[in-house]
Amino acid sequence: MIPIGGGEDKKESKDILSRVISETGKTNPKICLITLATDVPEKAAEVYNKVFSDLNISKISIIHYTGRKEADHQDNLKKVKECDLILFSGGKQLKLSSLLGGTDLLTLITQRYYDEPKFVLAGTSAGASAMSNTMIITGSPPEALIKGSLELTNGLDLINNVTIDTHFTQRGRIGRLIQMVACNPGILGLGLGEDTCVIIKNGMMEVVGSGLVTIIDGDDIDYTDLADIKDGEPITVEGIKVHILGPSKQFLIAERKIKMSD
Repeated sequence: MIPIGGGEDKKESKDILSRVISETGKTNPKICLITLATDVPEKAAEVYNKVFSDLNISKISIIHYTGRKEADHQDNLKKVKECDLILFSGGKQLKLSSLLGGTDLLTLITQRYYDEPKFVLAGTSAGASAMSNTMIITGSPPEALIKGSLELTNGLDLINNVTIDTHFTQRGRIGRLIQMVACNPGILGLGLGEDTCVIIKNGMMEVVGSGLVTIIDGDDIDYTDLADIKDGEPITVEGIKVHILGPSKQFLIAERKIKMSD
């Protein structure tokens, strides 16, 4: 799984998508671009066709539909069955989850992800945020540590106990991820900067790209008044951890610590 913080499709930013491709183990993998999250699917398709063409990738299919009943069309299922890599585009994560959730198409994607070691599942911006079982859909940074300021809903449930936020450093979103983790200290909050991703496999995250990854860890929270205060009041939290990872750093998910070089 490769969630991306956004901005990887810029002309000068090729490292992330090159790495995404290399994770398939093929030089010219079949890519399926799912553009359900965006309001401008033609533009998204044009951008990624150009980027992948520059990376010498020629086998690209696209899934886009506007009505949920269209999800399980045989053409869509065939594209997912035949591809080596799925990339969820950016846009609105609620649009992606409402069009894909509960479909045979999502079941097939999930099955391939869990059963096939070389099958790669990537998502950028909203496409990354929607991967978790609970996702943030609204919450402005200035009000992020005020109770009731976040709106949460179910994501695609492709990864458990991790919540993903994107454009993280550029949009100052640390407060809303802290509130998310304070609500359930058992999850990890994963904040991805732009032109930055993590490669998640074998119980580890590896940072790729030019920016930072912020991990909010609630395992040692001693106290929060979140359950006792009213909506609109500021939240108090004691004992929350923040891990900051730069490019090429690795994080052990179960141990909740940075992997030191040998």
